[in-house]
Amino acid sequence: RRFNEIYALLNIKNTERGESFYNPYLQDVVKDFKQKGLLQVSDGAKCVFMEGFVGMEGEPLPLIIQKSDGGFNYATTDLAAFKYRTKEDLAERIVIVTDAGQRLHFAMVSEAARLVGYLNEEKCQFDHVPFGVVLGEDGKKFKTRSGETVRLIDLLQEAVDRAKALLEERGHEDVEAAAKILGMNAVKYADLASSRTKDYTFSFDRMLKFQGNTAVFLLYSYVRICGIQRKVKHAASDAKIQLEHPSEVALGLHLRRFGEVLEIIDRELTPHHLAEYLYSLAEKFNAFFRDCHVENDAKEGPRLLLCNLTAHILEKGLYLLGLETLEKM
Repeated sequence: RRFNEIYALLNIKNTERGESFYNPYLQDVVKDFKQKGLLQVSDGAKCVFMEGFVGMEGEPLPLIIQKSDGGFNYATTDLAAFKYRTKEDLAERIVIVTDAGQRLHFAMVSEAARLVGYLNEEKCQFDHVPFGVVLGEDGKKFKTRSGETVRLIDLLQEAVDRAKALLEERGHEDVEAAAKILGMNAVKYADLASSRTKDYTFSFDRMLKFQGNTAVFLLYSYVRICGIQRKVKHAASDAKIQLEHPSEVALGLHLRRFGEVLEIIDRELTPHHLAEYLYSLAEKFNAFFRDCHVENDAKEGPRLLLCNLTAHILEKGLYLLGLETLEKM
């Protein structure tokens, strides 16, 4: 229940299937490997040995699927999950997200799943998505001043409180609702804008800045477009986008790359590429805003269309990162 409170705050929806769900299928996993002739007994444990997996001394590395005392372990559960997801769920893609320390485990489990017939990558693509460590501003693993692990709920609440103070300084009207969106966005974006395989330094001050690659900067750019849209309510019906000024050309070409970036993150599961794209989009829009007047200009219609398209792509990109938008800040 406490976890679900955090998920609700982050606007995350889960379909829960806990580890115990697979308990009835564990014995069948052992039988499947035995029938395929893949099981070997080592020191009383039932193991699978696979090519390419060796220990520190070069000895064959076992994947234990039933311990000598008859008990099961994570490997057995993960194999049962592969079987259920491909045979029952008919999954076309399986993505497992863990810290980088689990890389070897899932390399071995996925290879065993292929050998036993649970995973056929012509029918189902498998990706293990490892992530790095969050560091404090002292460069060490992120902890409280007393050395304890930081609770996520406390971190999120502090982000909201800091966002609230920031908005109050700017005289925002609906501070409570906006602070929640801004605070959550700031934390999520700081995480997703970093390459997931690398460690990154957590800093409230940096993630809530109006400059640089932050959620606040992206939202401010979106809000700026909303302001233009309120002033210039409708483009002329015959208006078409025209790219003449260098800033218009740069913005238009960058907008055209959105689909290409989505293909990259779908293939590589690297959301920081989308964050980089959106940051560059916001920068190019601000250059356009500086150089090209929209309201009451001879090119008002075409430029409003360019603004509208930029807002649409910004909103869609933020949505794909799990972020919400604001129309005023």
